[in-house]
Amino acid sequence: MGKLKSDSPLSRRIVRSFLDFLDSVEPAPGVDLEGLEVARECLVEGDNWTKESQSTGVSKDELFGQFFAAIEKIHFLRAMPDGNDDPAQLDKATRLFEDAVNEMERSGCQAFDHKNLAETFKCQGNRTMQSKQYSDAIELYSIAVSLCDDNAVYYCNRAAAYTQIQKYNEAIRDCHKSIEIDPNYSKAYSRLGLAYYAQGNYADAIEKGFKKALQLDPNNQSVKENIQVAEQKLNDEQQRAEWDQGASSSQNNQGSNNQSSGSRSHGGSSPFRMPFDASSLPTEIASMLMNMASSAYQGQPSQNRQGEDDNINGSEEPGIRVGGNINLNFGEQMQIPEELTGAFRSVMEMFSGTPPHGNNQDTNGGSGSN
Repeated sequence: MGKLKSDSPLSRRIVRSFLDFLDSVEPAPGVDLEGLEVARECLVEGDNWTKESQSTGVSKDELFGQFFAAIEKIHFLRAMPDGNDDPAQLDKATRLFEDAVNEMERSGCQAFDHKNLAETFKCQGNRTMQSKQYSDAIELYSIAVSLCDDNAVYYCNRAAAYTQIQKYNEAIRDCHKSIEIDPNYSKAYSRLGLAYYAQGNYADAIEKGFKKALQLDPNNQSVKENIQVAEQKLNDEQQRAEWDQGASSSQNNQGSNNQSSGSRSHGGSSPFRMPFDASSLPTEIASMLMNMASSAYQGQPSQNRQGEDDNINGSEEPGIRVGGNINLNFGEQMQIPEELTGAFRSVMEMFSGTPPHGNNQDTNGGSGSN
């Protein structure tokens, strides 16, 4: 371990402890009392930080002791693997204390005590917030809290810094602590609302935060605007949830209808199709067949009214296609009665010259019975 500096925190703690030791022991017979007193005076006068301030309050040394005890409560100082305090952290703590004391002196502070020291750290935290150094602000507010843990403002200010770095749970916790200390502190409710709002919890932002802040400060225009914005967000969220629920229900119903329609389609008979050559079929006969089919179809129930509406917009005009295979398209898929299907087939085969089904042996040259 390197040599300690005379103004280091550890050196000060050693000196203070030794002075307390001298005050608490009774010298043994034969001890040089005058020499001990000289040593004591040298330790006291060696550094002006042990002198009492000229105003009311405690000495800077005692104030430093209070400061050090306070930051130890919040575990500000990290311990090294060997159990000793981190020297870098000790130096930082000493620098923070000295900067605060210097600021107190420049401001003409008349009482050096832990409350004024805490207020100084709070003011430093406010300036750091304005510089958007939010983590440093949290550190300074935390020191203020450690020195004076019954001040609602310190918790509330730290909550604002936590919100800025998206530590919303910590911000909410500090707001609740601030409200516990001072139930009439409107800014704590307002910042509680902001933390809930940042979480997307618009209902709690309105009810637990902004509305209670407005009750305590009815003329606060900023809080009124925050309520309006949060209410709009809440309405948008509710409408979106209703729309999503409706869309999901519609998709489920559509899937059920499609499944039912598909089952009916598979169970019905096939549309009327004539799979044979009809190149020589006269147009008049085709028209006659179409009329016959239409008349026969009039008594059949519709399979899918929705499908009919779709065909109006999407399919070709009804008509007869005559090609290698004949396909009578009457605008809808007609379910031709079985008794008419055979008749149509026979008539079509007579005009087209196609032999009837089941008589293939005639076309192969086979002779009939005598």
